[in-house]
Amino acid sequence: MNQFQKNDLIEEFMPRAVQLALEMADGSVPIEDLTQEANLGLVMGVNRLAEAEEEDAMMFLPVTETIENAIRAQIREAQAEAAELSARDEALIRKVQEMSKTIERLTAELGAKPTVDELANALKIPQSQVMETLKLMGEDLPEDRPEDPWETNPDLQRFLPR
Repeated sequence: MNQFQKNDLIEEFMPRAVQLALEMADGSVPIEDLTQEANLGLVMGVNRLAEAEEEDAMMFLPVTETIENAIRAQIREAQAEAAELSARDEALIRKVQEMSKTIERLTAELGAKPTVDELANALKIPQSQVMETLKLMGEDLPEDRPEDPWETNPDLQRFLPR
């Protein structure tokens, strides 16, 4: 299959790619992005057909089915990535909310803002995770925090979650 034949197939199936993007849209990915993913799947399907032709396996690959399957697979992959990103965002939001509540609670108990060490102990997480979350929250970070032996001692580091 030469490049002109590939281009003809892509042009022929482009409306079908857009149609599949619209049919499979679930709101997790903007329709413009989903259409781009469908077009990427279309190109991948055409390339798969070209590879099969080179391998003399063309008789085993129905053109329409091969192209539509590639389009659907690319759309599903984009939706799965969006779902994974959304789940990570939700986990981060929960983490920030938990830290905010803990800061409020400890501030009330201690009469002053808690230190990184106090937060780490209250949340049962390493100080480095507390620092990362505080940065995300836009909180002021202490300039001279004491070293955390769990983070600086190689014998203890192996017990930290990574």
